[in-house]
Amino acid sequence: MGRFLCTLIIIASGCLGLSAHGGKIYKWVDQQGVTHYSEQAPTDKKTETVRINPHQAESESPQPLSMEAEAETQQPQLPGEADLNQQQLPTEQQKTEQQKRVQQQKRVQQQKTVQQQNCATAQQKLLALQNAGRVRQLDADSGEYIYLPDEVKLAQIQQMSDYLRDKCRG
Repeated sequence: MGRFLCTLIIIASGCLGLSAHGGKIYKWVDQQGVTHYSEQAPTDKKTETVRINPHQAESESPQPLSMEAEAETQQPQLPGEADLNQQQLPTEQQKTEQQKRVQQQKRVQQQKTVQQQNCATAQQKLLALQNAGRVRQLDADSGEYIYLPDEVKLAQIQQMSDYLRDKCRG
């Protein structure tokens, strides 16, 4: 009976000590999507108060986790959990990659637009060369207009046709 009473007293005093721990634990998520727990709430973040089950707590008050310990506790235990966490919380790397993809798509669209404009200009020049009897151009050296010989005119028609065939399909 004495042993039973001692065991009961020890268990009761342990439970009282655990429930007497009245400190609050705060939880928040930083810009990188990492969840933090601490006894002190950050001033610049929105926090949640975490309720601690006294039956699972240690007899000492919990200490804030170091960055290394926190990183270890954040690692998923099962292989499938890593994929789930990556899908739920986009990391900075994923955001950067998404921004790069968007910028690449914009560049491709701009190149297509410029190519379409170049094709339209080449088509207009080809029609002008084909429909004109005599073609005159401004001479870059003298600044005067000169009439193109038929050989030069035919060469330019061929050049525009080749450009349209090679660059302006569709």
